Amino acid sequence: MPTSQKSYEVLLAEIQKLEQENQTLKQSQISQNNHQTKISDLLHFTQFSIDTISDSILWLDEHGKYVFVNNAACINFGYSKEEFLSMTMFQVDPLFTKEIWDAHWQDILERKSFTLETINKRKDGKSIPIEVTVNLVEYDGKKYNCAIARDITEHKLNESKLKQAALRLSELNATKDKFFSIIAHDLRGPLGSHREFTKSLSEKISLLSEEDRFFNLQILNESSEKLYSLMENLLHWASTQNGMITFQPVLISLYELVNKTIDLFSLAIHKKNLSLKNQIPKTFQLIADSFMIETIFRNLISNAIKYSNQNQTIEIGCNPFHLKNDTNSKNHCFYVKDEGIGMTKDQINSLFRLDQKVSTPGTAKEIGTGLGLILSKDFIEQHGGNIWVESGLREGTTFYFDLGQHTI
Repeated sequence: MPTSQKSYEVLLAEIQKLEQENQTLKQSQISQNNHQTKISDLLHFTQFSIDTISDSILWLDEHGKYVFVNNAACINFGYSKEEFLSMTMFQVDPLFTKEIWDAHWQDILERKSFTLETINKRKDGKSIPIEVTVNLVEYDGKKYNCAIARDITEHKLNESKLKQAALRLSELNATKDKFFSIIAHDLRGPLGSHREFTKSLSEKISLLSEEDRFFNLQILNESSEKLYSLMENLLHWASTQNGMITFQPVLISLYELVNKTIDLFSLAIHKKNLSLKNQIPKTFQLIADSFMIETIFRNLISNAIKYSNQNQTIEIGCNPFHLKNDTNSKNHCFYVKDEGIGMTKDQINSLFRLDQKVSTPGTAKEIGTGLGLILSKDFIEQHGGNIWVESGLREGTTFYFDLGQHTI
Protein backbone atom coordinates (compact mmCIF):
# COMPACT_ATOMS: atom_id res chain seq x y z
CA MET A 1 0.00 0.00 0.00
CA PRO A 2 2.62 2.61 0.83
CA THR A 3 4.44 1.66 -2.30
CA SER A 4 1.33 2.13 -4.45
CA GLN A 5 0.51 5.41 -2.78
CA LYS A 6 4.02 6.71 -3.53
CA SER A 7 3.75 5.75 -7.17
CA TYR A 8 0.52 7.65 -7.49
CA GLU A 9 2.01 10.80 -5.97
CA VAL A 10 5.00 10.60 -8.33
CA LEU A 11 2.71 10.14 -11.28
CA LEU A 12 0.61 13.13 -10.21
CA ALA A 13 3.71 15.30 -9.86
CA GLU A 14 4.87 14.30 -13.28
CA ILE A 15 1.45 15.14 -14.71
CA GLN A 16 1.53 18.55 -13.02
CA LYS A 17 5.01 19.15 -14.35
CA LEU A 18 3.88 18.25 -17.83
CA GLU A 19 0.92 20.59 -17.51
CA GLN A 20 3.26 23.41 -16.47
CA GLU A 21 5.57 22.69 -19.38
CA ASN A 22 2.56 22.60 -21.69
CA GLN A 23 1.37 25.93 -20.35
CA THR A 24 4.82 27.35 -20.86
CA LEU A 25 4.83 26.06 -24.43
CA LYS A 26 1.40 27.58 -25.04
CA GLN A 27 2.59 30.96 -23.73
CA SER A 28 5.71 30.69 -25.88
CA GLN A 29 3.56 29.82 -28.92
CA ILE A 30 1.27 32.78 -28.25
CA SER A 31 4.27 35.07 -27.84
CA GLN A 32 5.81 33.69 -31.02
CA ASN A 33 2.53 34.15 -32.89
CA ASN A 34 2.25 37.71 -31.62
CA HIS A 35 5.82 38.41 -32.70
CA GLN A 36 5.11 36.84 -36.10
CA THR A 37 2.00 38.99 -36.43
CA LYS A 38 3.99 42.10 -35.60
CA ILE A 39 6.63 41.18 -38.18
CA SER A 40 3.93 40.49 -40.73
CA ASP A 41 2.24 43.79 -39.92
CA LEU A 42 5.56 45.60 -40.19
CA LEU A 43 6.25 43.96 -43.57
CA HIS A 44 2.80 44.91 -44.81
CA PHE A 45 3.32 48.45 -43.52
CA THR A 46 6.71 48.67 -45.23
CA GLN A 47 5.31 47.29 -48.47
CA PHE A 48 2.36 49.66 -48.24
CA SER A 49 4.72 52.60 -47.67
CA ILE A 50 6.91 51.63 -50.60
CA ASP A 51 3.93 51.17 -52.91
CA THR A 52 2.06 54.35 -51.94
CA ILE A 53 4.86 56.94 -52.10
CA SER A 54 4.94 59.08 -55.24
CA ASP A 55 8.64 58.48 -56.00
CA SER A 56 9.63 55.49 -58.09
CA ILE A 57 11.80 52.88 -56.35
CA LEU A 58 13.66 50.56 -58.67
CA TRP A 59 16.23 47.92 -57.80
CA LEU A 60 18.70 46.99 -60.52
CA ASP A 61 21.38 44.33 -60.52
CA GLU A 62 24.91 44.80 -61.81
CA HIS A 63 23.73 44.09 -65.38
CA GLY A 64 21.09 46.85 -65.33
CA LYS A 65 18.17 44.39 -65.03
CA TYR A 66 15.19 45.36 -62.87
CA VAL A 67 14.71 43.01 -59.90
CA PHE A 68 12.17 45.08 -57.96
CA VAL A 69 9.90 48.05 -58.64
CA ASN A 70 7.20 49.68 -56.53
CA ASN A 71 3.71 50.65 -57.65
CA ALA A 72 4.75 54.27 -58.19
CA ALA A 73 7.32 53.14 -60.76
CA CYS A 74 4.59 51.27 -62.64
CA ILE A 75 2.28 54.29 -62.53
CA ASN A 76 4.98 56.81 -63.45
CA PHE A 77 6.43 54.78 -66.31
CA GLY A 78 3.30 53.03 -67.55
CA TYR A 79 4.62 49.44 -67.25
CA SER A 80 3.24 46.57 -65.18
CA LYS A 81 5.50 44.95 -62.60
CA GLU A 82 5.78 41.87 -64.79
CA GLU A 83 6.87 44.00 -67.75
CA PHE A 84 9.38 45.90 -65.63
CA LEU A 85 10.95 42.74 -64.21
CA SER A 86 11.50 41.41 -67.73
CA MET A 87 13.33 44.55 -68.84
CA THR A 88 16.68 46.27 -68.46
CA MET A 89 17.15 49.96 -67.77
CA PHE A 90 18.50 50.48 -71.31
CA GLN A 91 14.91 50.17 -72.52
CA VAL A 92 13.79 52.98 -70.22
CA ASP A 93 16.74 55.37 -70.20
CA PRO A 94 17.70 56.34 -73.80
CA LEU A 95 20.88 58.05 -72.57
CA PHE A 96 22.41 54.78 -71.37
CA THR A 97 24.20 52.15 -73.40
CA LYS A 98 25.81 48.96 -72.11
CA GLU A 99 29.22 50.68 -72.07
CA ILE A 100 27.89 53.72 -70.20
CA TRP A 101 26.10 51.47 -67.68
CA ASP A 102 29.32 49.53 -66.96
CA ALA A 103 31.10 52.80 -66.18
CA HIS A 104 28.08 53.93 -64.16
CA TRP A 105 28.10 50.71 -62.12
CA GLN A 106 31.77 51.21 -61.26
CA ASP A 107 30.88 54.74 -60.17
CA ILE A 108 28.14 53.31 -57.91
CA LEU A 109 30.58 50.83 -56.35
CA GLU A 110 33.03 53.63 -55.60
CA ARG A 111 30.70 56.45 -54.52
CA LYS A 112 27.96 54.32 -52.84
CA SER A 113 25.33 57.08 -53.02
CA PHE A 114 24.83 60.17 -55.19
CA THR A 115 22.19 62.10 -57.14
CA LEU A 116 21.99 62.82 -60.86
CA GLU A 117 19.55 64.09 -63.48
CA THR A 118 18.67 62.17 -66.62
CA ILE A 119 15.86 61.53 -69.11
CA ASN A 120 13.66 58.41 -68.97
CA LYS A 121 11.09 57.24 -71.47
CA ARG A 122 7.59 56.06 -70.56
CA LYS A 123 5.91 53.11 -72.22
CA ASP A 124 3.88 55.55 -74.37
CA GLY A 125 7.14 57.04 -75.69
CA LYS A 126 6.93 60.30 -73.72
CA SER A 127 10.26 61.49 -72.34
CA ILE A 128 10.32 62.75 -68.75
CA PRO A 129 13.17 64.47 -66.89
CA ILE A 130 13.95 62.73 -63.59
CA GLU A 131 16.20 63.20 -60.60
CA VAL A 132 17.69 59.89 -59.45
CA THR A 133 19.23 59.16 -56.07
CA VAL A 134 21.54 56.19 -56.50
CA ASN A 135 22.16 53.90 -53.49
CA LEU A 136 24.46 50.87 -53.38
CA VAL A 137 22.86 48.11 -51.27
CA GLU A 138 23.99 44.53 -50.57
CA TYR A 139 21.41 41.78 -50.02
CA ASP A 140 21.92 38.04 -49.77
CA GLY A 141 25.50 38.39 -50.93
CA LYS A 142 24.68 40.41 -54.04
CA LYS A 143 25.05 44.11 -54.80
CA TYR A 144 22.21 46.22 -56.21
CA ASN A 145 21.48 49.78 -57.20
CA CYS A 146 18.45 50.93 -55.24
CA ALA A 147 17.41 53.94 -57.34
CA ILE A 148 14.84 56.46 -56.11
CA ALA A 149 13.56 58.40 -59.13
CA ARG A 150 11.50 61.60 -58.99
CA ASP A 151 9.70 63.24 -61.92
CA ILE A 152 11.09 66.81 -62.12
CA THR A 153 9.02 67.99 -65.11
CA GLU A 154 7.31 70.67 -63.02
CA HIS A 155 10.63 71.70 -61.49
CA LYS A 156 12.12 72.09 -64.96
CA LEU A 157 9.11 74.12 -66.09
CA ASN A 158 9.48 76.42 -63.07
CA GLU A 159 13.20 76.66 -63.77
CA SER A 160 12.42 77.59 -67.37
CA LYS A 161 9.88 80.18 -66.22
CA LEU A 162 12.48 81.71 -63.89
CA LYS A 163 14.98 81.91 -66.75
CA GLN A 164 12.33 83.47 -68.99
CA ALA A 165 11.45 85.96 -66.25
CA ALA A 166 15.13 86.88 -65.88
CA LEU A 167 15.44 87.25 -69.66
CA ARG A 168 12.27 89.35 -69.72
CA LEU A 169 13.67 91.60 -66.97
CA SER A 170 16.91 91.96 -68.92
CA GLU A 171 14.94 92.85 -72.07
CA LEU A 172 12.89 95.41 -70.16
CA ASN A 173 16.05 97.03 -68.82
CA ALA A 174 17.57 97.05 -72.31
CA THR A 175 14.35 98.52 -73.71
CA LYS A 176 14.34 101.21 -71.05
CA ASP A 177 17.93 102.12 -71.92
CA LYS A 178 17.08 102.07 -75.63
CA PHE A 179 14.05 104.28 -75.05
CA PHE A 180 16.06 106.95 -73.25
CA SER A 181 18.76 106.72 -75.90
CA ILE A 182 16.17 107.23 -78.64
CA ILE A 183 14.76 110.31 -76.97
CA ALA A 184 18.21 111.76 -76.29
CA HIS A 185 19.43 111.00 -79.80
CA ASP A 186 16.35 112.17 -81.69
CA LEU A 187 16.19 115.45 -79.79
CA ARG A 188 19.90 116.20 -79.90
CA GLY A 189 20.11 117.15 -83.60
CA PRO A 190 17.07 119.46 -83.85
CA LEU A 191 17.73 121.00 -80.42
CA GLY A 192 21.38 121.56 -81.28
CA SER A 193 20.44 123.34 -84.51
CA HIS A 194 17.83 125.39 -82.68
CA ARG A 195 20.37 126.40 -80.05
CA GLU A 196 23.00 127.34 -82.64
CA PHE A 197 20.52 129.39 -84.64
CA THR A 198 19.28 131.16 -81.50
CA LYS A 199 22.85 131.93 -80.43
CA SER A 200 23.77 133.23 -83.88
CA LEU A 201 20.63 135.36 -84.06
CA SER A 202 21.19 136.88 -80.62
CA GLU A 203 24.77 137.83 -81.54
CA LYS A 204 23.93 139.65 -84.76
CA ILE A 205 20.32 140.77 -84.21
CA SER A 206 21.35 144.40 -83.77
CA LEU A 207 22.96 144.31 -87.23
CA LEU A 208 19.88 142.93 -88.97
CA SER A 209 17.24 144.95 -90.72
CA GLU A 210 13.64 144.84 -89.53
CA GLU A 211 12.77 142.56 -92.43
CA ASP A 212 15.65 140.13 -91.64
CA ARG A 213 14.69 140.07 -87.96
CA PHE A 214 11.13 139.22 -88.83
CA PHE A 215 12.27 136.51 -91.25
CA ASN A 216 14.64 134.93 -88.70
CA LEU A 217 12.02 135.06 -85.96
CA GLN A 218 9.65 133.23 -88.26
CA ILE A 219 12.27 130.54 -88.80
CA LEU A 220 12.83 130.35 -85.03
CA ASN A 221 9.10 130.07 -84.38
CA GLU A 222 8.73 127.28 -86.96
CA SER A 223 11.68 125.47 -85.42
CA SER A 224 10.11 125.71 -81.95
CA GLU A 225 6.80 124.36 -83.26
CA LYS A 226 8.54 121.42 -84.91
CA LEU A 227 10.57 120.66 -81.81
CA TYR A 228 7.42 120.75 -79.70
CA SER A 229 5.70 118.43 -82.17
CA LEU A 230 8.66 116.04 -82.07
CA MET A 231 8.61 116.02 -78.26
CA GLU A 232 4.87 115.33 -78.24
CA ASN A 233 5.31 112.45 -80.67
CA LEU A 234 8.08 110.93 -78.58
CA LEU A 235 6.09 111.24 -75.34
CA HIS A 236 2.96 109.86 -76.97
CA TRP A 237 4.95 106.92 -78.30
CA ALA A 238 6.49 106.35 -74.86
CA SER A 239 3.08 106.34 -73.17
CA THR A 240 1.80 103.61 -75.51
CA GLN A 241 4.76 101.27 -75.15
CA ASN A 242 4.28 100.12 -71.54
CA GLY A 243 7.95 99.37 -71.24
CA MET A 244 8.38 97.67 -74.62
CA ILE A 245 9.12 98.94 -78.13
CA THR A 246 6.39 97.04 -80.00
CA PHE A 247 5.95 96.66 -83.72
CA GLN A 248 2.71 98.42 -84.77
CA PRO A 249 2.34 98.51 -88.59
CA VAL A 250 -0.08 101.00 -90.14
CA LEU A 251 -0.64 102.43 -93.64
CA ILE A 252 1.85 105.29 -94.19
CA SER A 253 2.14 107.98 -96.86
CA LEU A 254 5.92 107.93 -97.14
CA TYR A 255 6.28 111.15 -99.13
CA GLU A 256 4.53 113.13 -96.38
CA LEU A 257 6.50 111.39 -93.63
CA VAL A 258 9.80 112.26 -95.32
CA ASN A 259 8.72 115.87 -95.86
CA LYS A 260 7.80 116.18 -92.20
CA THR A 261 11.18 114.74 -91.21
CA ILE A 262 13.06 117.14 -93.53
CA ASP A 263 11.21 120.07 -91.91
CA LEU A 264 12.67 119.13 -88.53
CA PHE A 265 16.13 119.99 -89.86
CA SER A 266 15.22 123.25 -91.64
CA LEU A 267 17.65 125.29 -89.52
CA ALA A 268 20.59 122.96 -90.14
CA ILE A 269 19.71 122.83 -93.85
CA HIS A 270 19.48 126.62 -94.00
CA LYS A 271 22.79 127.01 -92.16
CA LYS A 272 24.69 124.89 -94.72
CA ASN A 273 22.55 126.08 -97.64
CA LEU A 274 21.78 122.48 -98.58
CA SER A 275 19.31 121.28 -101.18
CA LEU A 276 17.17 118.33 -100.02
CA LYS A 277 15.24 116.46 -102.68
CA ASN A 278 12.36 114.21 -101.69
CA GLN A 279 12.14 111.80 -104.64
CA ILE A 280 9.60 109.48 -103.01
CA PRO A 281 6.51 109.34 -105.29
CA LYS A 282 3.67 111.36 -103.75
CA THR A 283 1.26 108.42 -104.07
CA PHE A 284 3.65 105.86 -102.58
CA GLN A 285 2.29 104.08 -99.49
CA LEU A 286 3.57 101.28 -97.32
CA ILE A 287 2.49 99.27 -94.31
CA ALA A 288 5.04 99.75 -91.54
CA ASP A 289 5.53 101.07 -88.02
CA SER A 290 5.20 104.84 -88.40
CA PHE A 291 7.40 105.76 -85.44
CA MET A 292 10.16 103.37 -86.49
CA ILE A 293 10.15 104.52 -90.13
CA GLU A 294 10.22 108.18 -89.08
CA THR A 295 13.12 107.42 -86.72
CA ILE A 296 15.02 105.63 -89.51
CA PHE A 297 14.67 108.54 -91.95
CA ARG A 298 15.36 111.09 -89.21
CA ASN A 299 18.66 109.39 -88.38
CA LEU A 300 19.74 108.91 -92.00
CA ILE A 301 18.82 112.48 -93.03
CA SER A 302 20.49 113.86 -89.90
CA ASN A 303 23.68 111.98 -90.81
CA ALA A 304 23.56 113.20 -94.41
CA ILE A 305 23.22 116.82 -93.23
CA LYS A 306 25.93 116.35 -90.64
CA TYR A 307 28.53 115.13 -93.14
CA SER A 308 27.61 117.40 -96.07
CA ASN A 309 29.55 120.52 -97.00
CA GLN A 310 28.05 123.89 -97.91
CA ASN A 311 25.80 124.05 -100.99
CA GLN A 312 25.59 120.31 -101.53
CA THR A 313 22.55 118.17 -102.36
CA ILE A 314 20.90 115.36 -100.38
CA GLU A 315 18.47 113.01 -102.10
CA ILE A 316 15.86 110.72 -100.53
CA GLY A 317 14.11 108.18 -102.75
CA CYS A 318 13.13 104.61 -103.46
CA ASN A 319 14.20 102.11 -106.08
CA PRO A 320 12.44 98.76 -106.66
CA PHE A 321 15.51 97.18 -108.27
CA HIS A 322 18.54 98.03 -106.14
CA LEU A 323 18.40 95.35 -103.46
CA LYS A 324 21.25 93.92 -101.46
CA ASN A 325 20.80 90.19 -102.02
CA ASP A 326 18.21 89.74 -104.77
CA THR A 327 18.10 91.90 -107.88
CA ASN A 328 14.90 90.13 -109.00
CA SER A 329 12.99 91.03 -105.82
CA LYS A 330 9.85 93.14 -106.13
CA ASN A 331 10.47 94.78 -102.76
CA HIS A 332 11.28 98.47 -102.69
CA CYS A 333 14.67 99.72 -101.62
CA PHE A 334 14.87 103.15 -99.99
CA TYR A 335 17.92 105.37 -99.93
CA VAL A 336 19.36 108.58 -98.50
CA LYS A 337 22.23 109.89 -100.64
CA ASP A 338 24.62 112.76 -99.90
CA GLU A 339 27.63 114.35 -101.61
CA GLY A 340 29.55 114.74 -98.35
CA ILE A 341 32.89 113.67 -96.95
CA GLY A 342 32.25 109.93 -97.30
CA MET A 343 33.81 107.09 -95.30
CA THR A 344 36.72 104.68 -95.32
CA LYS A 345 36.18 100.90 -95.34
CA ASP A 346 37.11 100.72 -91.65
CA GLN A 347 34.49 103.33 -90.80
CA ILE A 348 31.87 101.45 -92.83
CA ASN A 349 32.71 98.17 -91.06
CA SER A 350 32.20 99.72 -87.62
CA LEU A 351 28.94 101.57 -88.37
CA PHE A 352 26.48 99.06 -86.94
CA ARG A 353 28.54 97.60 -84.12
CA LEU A 354 27.69 98.37 -80.51
CA ASP A 355 31.19 97.43 -79.39
CA GLN A 356 32.66 100.02 -81.79
CA LYS A 357 30.10 102.79 -81.40
CA VAL A 358 32.07 105.83 -82.62
CA SER A 359 30.69 109.15 -83.81
CA THR A 360 32.76 111.18 -86.26
CA PRO A 361 32.33 115.00 -85.95
CA GLY A 362 30.37 116.59 -88.81
CA THR A 363 31.63 119.17 -91.28
CA ALA A 364 30.44 121.95 -88.94
CA LYS A 365 31.87 120.13 -85.89
CA GLU A 366 28.49 118.59 -85.08
CA ILE A 367 28.70 115.81 -82.52
CA GLY A 368 26.47 112.78 -82.02
CA THR A 369 26.15 109.60 -79.98
CA GLY A 370 26.90 107.04 -82.69
CA LEU A 371 23.65 105.32 -81.72
CA GLY A 372 21.36 106.47 -84.53
CA LEU A 373 22.46 103.96 -87.16
CA ILE A 374 22.36 101.09 -84.65
CA LEU A 375 18.78 102.00 -83.72
CA SER A 376 17.85 102.33 -87.38
CA LYS A 377 19.29 98.90 -88.14
CA ASP A 378 17.30 97.42 -85.25
CA PHE A 379 14.04 99.00 -86.46
CA ILE A 380 14.67 97.91 -90.07
CA GLU A 381 15.30 94.34 -88.96
CA GLN A 382 12.04 94.38 -87.00
CA HIS A 383 10.38 94.98 -90.37
CA GLY A 384 12.22 91.97 -91.80
CA GLY A 385 14.59 94.15 -93.83
CA ASN A 386 18.28 95.00 -94.22
CA ILE A 387 20.41 98.15 -94.27
CA TRP A 388 23.71 98.65 -96.07
CA VAL A 389 25.91 101.50 -97.25
CA GLU A 390 27.98 102.51 -100.28
CA SER A 391 30.62 105.15 -99.70
CA GLY A 392 34.12 106.29 -100.48
CA LEU A 393 36.33 108.93 -98.92
CA ARG A 394 35.34 112.36 -100.32
CA GLU A 395 32.85 110.60 -102.63
CA GLY A 396 29.67 110.97 -100.61
CA THR A 397 27.58 108.28 -98.93
CA THR A 398 24.39 106.42 -99.80
CA PHE A 399 22.48 104.40 -97.21
CA TYR A 400 20.11 101.79 -98.62
CA PHE A 401 17.49 99.76 -96.77
CA ASP A 402 14.55 97.54 -97.58
CA LEU A 403 11.58 96.56 -95.40
CA GLY A 404 10.94 92.94 -96.36
CA GLN A 405 7.40 92.38 -97.65
CA HIS A 406 5.77 95.37 -95.93
CA THR A 407 5.73 97.77 -98.84
CA ILE A 408 2.64 97.92 -101.06
